[in-house]
Amino acid sequence: MRFLYPLFLVVCCSFTAKDLTLEEKIGQMLIVHFNGATVNEHAEKLVREAHAGAFIYYIWSNGLTDPQQIKILSQGLQTLAAKQPHPIPLLITTDQEGDRVTRLTNGFVRFPSNGVIGATNSPTVAYAVAFTMGTEMANVGINMNLAPVVDVNSNPANKVIGNRSFGSDPEQVAQFGLQAIKGYRAAGVIATLKHFPGYGEAAVDPHESLPVVRKAPQEIEQVELRPYFLLADETEALMTAHILMPELDPNNCATFSSLIIQDILRKKIGFKGVVISDSLVMEGLLKQVKTVDEAAIKAVLAGHDMLILGGKQLLHFQHGTELTPNDVVRIHKTLVDAVRSGQIPEEQVNASVDRILLLKDKYLSNNGK
Repeated sequence: MRFLYPLFLVVCCSFTAKDLTLEEKIGQMLIVHFNGATVNEHAEKLVREAHAGAFIYYIWSNGLTDPQQIKILSQGLQTLAAKQPHPIPLLITTDQEGDRVTRLTNGFVRFPSNGVIGATNSPTVAYAVAFTMGTEMANVGINMNLAPVVDVNSNPANKVIGNRSFGSDPEQVAQFGLQAIKGYRAAGVIATLKHFPGYGEAAVDPHESLPVVRKAPQEIEQVELRPYFLLADETEALMTAHILMPELDPNNCATFSSLIIQDILRKKIGFKGVVISDSLVMEGLLKQVKTVDEAAIKAVLAGHDMLILGGKQLLHFQHGTELTPNDVVRIHKTLVDAVRSGQIPEEQVNASVDRILLLKDKYLSNNGK
């Protein structure tokens, strides 16, 4: 049974996509960030004008100085969402993996890397860590973690994963990943597997350039994809990778590939949950398109349910180092216009929004408690 924290329990009204305006539906698909340790005019703009359905926290933008500050921030954001015409609770997320990828520090337990956890050869350790980490997150209003990492560390020299992985054996990675999922769920926090289809062989960091991995499809299936085959029915959310695997799709990186997301992930692997893009401001991805707006459209068409429009990256062609609330409002409008013009099928948007709302209803309400 999932653990619910009354302070952040929202009585959801079981909305579906058909209840929402197109603007509200597109907003539910966006994960955004703003600069501020408390709710301010930027957060209000994102909720009221972009109808944002989710927020992601960063140390550099939201302080994250101690549990009380984070709790007040989360309460303020949920209160803001509750005042909207359709009071749908927010997904509030961050990257809390342990070791070098840790956003919550002061006042929180500092956990070791997945590599250290995997080296214990005891998957129950992964459960205990995830439950404790999830409990801490839930207590400050963070209801989704962008973890666990289930990339297989098949190339120890890669610059992306390393000790973020549970190990080099796909079966072991899946075993530890499963226990982490169960630990987060027991704490009332949504686990998000990442990074599909896998960075384990990547030789470059997608924050800087697009990784290209050339392997036979059978080998990819046996290594990179193996944890997803084993965990597809165990998790409700998954994040994709900015990576090009020419043997799976010779023309598009995974973020823009319907072959990888819809044909492989949805149909072959059978994943039915929410598919989330990694941040659309990473340099490796942006070198493939002219604007973030174009990236957003292509990511939706590929099959993503949610897009991360947060993070700080040195953009080489437009708005400096991060997306502003005005940028997010513009991208929101771009997506709305793309649906109205028929470029993005509204039926696809409706299916994505229904998956998102179902997830929210399960974790952020007392329905089915």
